[in-house]
Amino acid sequence: MRLAVTLTSLALLSLTPFAAAAQEPGQQPLRRVTLAEAVDVALRNNPALQQSASDMQVARANRTVSYGNFLPNISLGSGYTNSSSARLDATGQAIVQTSYTAQLIASINLFEGLRRFSELDRTKHEVAAEQASYRQSRFETTLFVKTAYYNSVASRELVRVQEERVTRQEDQLDFVRQRVSLGRATRSDLLRSQVDLNDAKLGLLNARNAARTSTFGLAETMGIDERVEPVAEATLEIEPLPFQRQELERIALASGPSVVSAREGTAAAKAGVASARSAYLPTFSFTGSWDWADTEFPPSNRSWSVRIIGNYPLFNGFQRESSVSRARAQADARAASERAAELAIRADVDAAYSQIETAQAGVRLAEQNVDLTREDLRVSQQRYRLGVATILDLQSAQIALNQAEVDLIVRRFDYQIGLARLEALLGQSLRD
Repeated sequence: MRLAVTLTSLALLSLTPFAAAAQEPGQQPLRRVTLAEAVDVALRNNPALQQSASDMQVARANRTVSYGNFLPNISLGSGYTNSSSARLDATGQAIVQTSYTAQLIASINLFEGLRRFSELDRTKHEVAAEQASYRQSRFETTLFVKTAYYNSVASRELVRVQEERVTRQEDQLDFVRQRVSLGRATRSDLLRSQVDLNDAKLGLLNARNAARTSTFGLAETMGIDERVEPVAEATLEIEPLPFQRQELERIALASGPSVVSAREGTAAAKAGVASARSAYLPTFSFTGSWDWADTEFPPSNRSWSVRIIGNYPLFNGFQRESSVSRARAQADARAASERAAELAIRADVDAAYSQIETAQAGVRLAEQNVDLTREDLRVSQQRYRLGVATILDLQSAQIALNQAEVDLIVRRFDYQIGLARLEALLGQSLRD
């Protein structure tokens, strides 16, 4: 199953208006959670995961029934009769009005055309398929939590970037005021600097609102009502991935939950075909019983019986043919689903790996750009002080630095989400 995760572009967070901003006076501080705590809470509260666990329990119960088909059926019964008219007792030796009976019956199917073996095989594969589906649901839930968690961390980082931008614009405005007072700058420079400061403050408000909204998103993903935020130590720092593309593809095809679930589903459907074909073979069953009957309690007259029954179906209105045809069609459909799952996971693993690879390269370049744009801003400020640069040069340098810092956060976020997607596809953690 192809993982579909809709990710909001973090580059737009500083431009999109949201509801309220930072912590209001008198408001209780938010509870901070680690990523592991957030995932643990979400796994306990996720309804889809609970449904998957229930399906797994049903599959295990069906497997238990398949084992039970190899065991005999045993029943114990008793009866008491009181009639207004006399009649023969259960032994046929006396005329009575009351009678007591008891019976112990045991029966077992000796041969059912290998159906029991096919059903046991089918239910085993169904259990394995549901276990893989449950594992897939766990990692998909983890993916959603990580997306919300890292989005909250990134939103917090963007607030820091916007705060630094406001500080730089305030410093620039003060400096331009001084130059205007000395007659070394024009009023237009002062107005442009004020506009830049207002834009920076608006960007800060939007970033704070986005950060607040992200705490609600994290709480929703965790399945709780209380707003939460990542711990202060949470960052978007990246680590090298210790796997190559081909190796990850082999792991995904061998043990990816979606592929394993589809593969086991195909095996279960093939076992269903074998079970349907068993209707063409004869069946044999054995039944034995002990009976007690008397006019007084406890009954003392005993008898026993043994019966072996064989049955060979010659014709049943094409029901066998129809069952086999349906089972084959289901097996073909499951085989097609398995093939689709393999193709999908190849594409998804490749896309996730490419996202990680691109993000790693992007982080390195973005870090360089941050250093370069900071130096460019410093040089532009010096040039402006000397009167060889205009206010437009300063504006361009400020914009370039702010964009470089935002790009660095976006690239780190992309890496974390790509890694989380890859872990969900493989059904295992790559961070240990």
